[in-house]
Amino acid sequence: MPTLDVLVRALGDDLAPVPPAVPVPRREVTGVHVSELTDPTPYLSGGELLLTTGMGLTGQTAQARAYAARLARHGIAGLGLGLGPVHTSVPDTLVEACAAAGLPLLSVPGPTPFLAVARTYWSLLAAAGQEELTAALGAHRDLVRAAAGPTPVTAVVRILAAAVEGWAARLGPSGEVLEVWPRRRRTHARQIAAEVARLRVAGPHSSATFPLGDEDVVLHPLAGHGRLSGFVATGCPRPMRAADRQLVLTACALLALQSEQQRRGVAASRASRACVARLLLTGHVDAARSLAADLGLGVPPRRVRLLGLAGPAGAVDDVLDALEAAVATPPRELIALSEAEEVWAPLDPADVPAALDAVRGLTAGHPVGARALLGAQTALPDLHHQLATLRRALAAQLPGTVRDMGADGARALAAAPSLEPLLSYRRADLVPAVAAYLRHRGQWERAAADLGVHRNTLRHRIGTAARLLGADLDDPDVASRTWLAMRERHLA
Repeated sequence: MPTLDVLVRALGDDLAPVPPAVPVPRREVTGVHVSELTDPTPYLSGGELLLTTGMGLTGQTAQARAYAARLARHGIAGLGLGLGPVHTSVPDTLVEACAAAGLPLLSVPGPTPFLAVARTYWSLLAAAGQEELTAALGAHRDLVRAAAGPTPVTAVVRILAAAVEGWAARLGPSGEVLEVWPRRRRTHARQIAAEVARLRVAGPHSSATFPLGDEDVVLHPLAGHGRLSGFVATGCPRPMRAADRQLVLTACALLALQSEQQRRGVAASRASRACVARLLLTGHVDAARSLAADLGLGVPPRRVRLLGLAGPAGAVDDVLDALEAAVATPPRELIALSEAEEVWAPLDPADVPAALDAVRGLTAGHPVGARALLGAQTALPDLHHQLATLRRALAAQLPGTVRDMGADGARALAAAPSLEPLLSYRRADLVPAVAAYLRHRGQWERAAADLGVHRNTLRHRIGTAARLLGADLDDPDVASRTWLAMRERHLA
């Protein structure tokens, strides 16, 4: 809004303070109103410059004081007295009354029309609106340029904080502070973690405005394809202006677009690495090594441990992100095969501790479905023999659990199960069935063909053998130890 002092300067001699030496205050003027009523306040909302010829003012001191006090209490920005038709000069009683009430008094000399004052006011208002629009467009332009720069998140957050004359922060999906400006406001950004938790429950398209000290904080989600990638928090002195809210929405759109572009880049990179993983998991090791070299990926090590992740797509994506951050440091890249809601990644044994920490931290955060399984160390050419067995073991796991078959499985099965229950069982020939099943690494069709029986017959025999042994023959550790025990006794 134009202020009273600016309006006086713009009109020059057509609107002068009374007395002339009194400085004009910097008060916002909400409008220009003309009234000859002795009590025009029912028709005023406050902040107006009231123009009058003083037709109802007789010059009495009591009347002038009551009139000025009434206008001051209502919040009038100033009183302008038009000279000529009624008063040739400003009455002393009115000057004293306005001074006592703290109401700025101005004079409009004749024959200056009141319309000239109103036109000048609206011209100033239009110019202020144009200036505000230009500033807003400039801020939007700066945000777009920042988003196209080399460090888009940092630049957008800084531009947004400066534009709203407060602070801004980019938060992760769980409310962790990724970027904040000014940096001294990091504590404020951390204080909104509870609101982030509520928004996560409300859904990926919910936003919130809440007080924080003397400021209003606006929290907006960044979401794409139904997946939440984080939040933008903005704080500024209340109330937040409408133009600033538009800037926040623009910044959110730009950061969401940047997150989506990053997601697509990650997806493309993962697709390339998934091709290498597929070759490894189907036994084509030489082809996998060749493709990895062509793609500029690290050559898979000779011995690996196979990690499996399963659960809802969002939970698996979160775990996979954490896993990549934990182990995929240059020059290595995480090679993983992702299909539907399942991921399989051959890991360098050196990466296993960091991978397990990352996986345990996030599967516990998704107890409704995410689960992980780490197989025993094996040579790369033998990796594909483990996959079917590990898949069945992962499917049988409880949600929110992580199983390390190279640790707890080895401890639980330090000795091979006794074969005596199989040897003493007389109702079916279980020993050849178990030997064929283990020889063909759990492949029902091939094992059944080897025995010359139907696969359902073999399934029944293996189920009986597992109950007698008290062991899971699909567990790689159990299978390997049972196979060795049978070889020792020349039963396989």
